[in-house]
Amino acid sequence: MDIVNFYNFVRNIFQEMKIKILIASLIAIISPVKPMIYIAIFAILLDTCFGIWRSVKKSGWGSIKSRKLSHTISKSFLYTLAIMFVFLVEKYIAADLVAEFISIELIMTKVVALGCVFVEILSINENYEAVTGKNIIKSLKNFVLRAKEEADKFKD
Repeated sequence: MDIVNFYNFVRNIFQEMKIKILIASLIAIISPVKPMIYIAIFAILLDTCFGIWRSVKKSGWGSIKSRKLSHTISKSFLYTLAIMFVFLVEKYIAADLVAEFISIELIMTKVVALGCVFVEILSINENYEAVTGKNIIKSLKNFVLRAKEEADKFKD
């Protein structure tokens, strides 16, 4: 092995190490938001399952297209980027300002993650209602109102 080949070999090893260190650093930086990202992706997958169920019930298995399923991947990517972006802004730019008003850690990031999950819940409800005719959100709201009324009667 001549000196040029050895130099190229060592240079390639260092380049690979730099990439691995960069990836490890990025993973370490975003580690506080990984649970929020996982929850958002789980909501997307659950919505996808309900969407497939709706399609099959309404139009049969032939109605399922890979183009529609590919939206799951792009939506997962966009939600992940949105959560990570807000986290980075909150952590490195707005943390002190937000902390003056609200003492909840990562509140902006949690609100964005909750917004992503809420959109998926609405979609799940829409799919469920299309198949069964029952609105889960309305049923839950009625249940809470009845429970509150019963609790008020019990207090009197």
